[in-house]
Amino acid sequence: MSKVEDPTVITLNDKNTVEILSKYVEVAQQKGAYLLQEAEVLKRACDVLLYNIVDKEINKNMAKQLLIQGVVKGQTHGAYSLNDASLLHKVIMFVSTSLQPQPQPQPQPQPDVISKPDHPQPQPDATQPDAEDEYDLSDLAEPIPLKPKEV
Repeated sequence: MSKVEDPTVITLNDKNTVEILSKYVEVAQQKGAYLLQEAEVLKRACDVLLYNIVDKEINKNMAKQLLIQGVVKGQTHGAYSLNDASLLHKVIMFVSTSLQPQPQPQPQPQPDVISKPDHPQPQPDATQPDAEDEYDLSDLAEPIPLKPKEV
């Protein structure tokens, strides 16, 4: 009878999740998953997180998000085994919950005085499509009826 190995237990924390993500970005790079520009950005993200290098364009949260995008792209290129992908999913879930939320701009308070505009606002015309509906392609999803070929 063959002996089954016990699975290795990894306790995730901020440091080892970054190390895991960076190692798997390297694996995906070796499999050719990234363009050169993408590889350069991912290297900069690793430098920010692993070596505390100051980058004018990449902060720590953005670097983590870039590494997550990197391993996801590696997965789409088939760079990981099933076990590796399972581990990466858990790491991504951990990192996603630990990301600091980006500060949302506060809406400016509107004055209580209602001013009458100098120019009347045009009323939307029912015959013109809204800006949202301009790109609505849902009608393209309907099946096209097949017409018999005339001989």
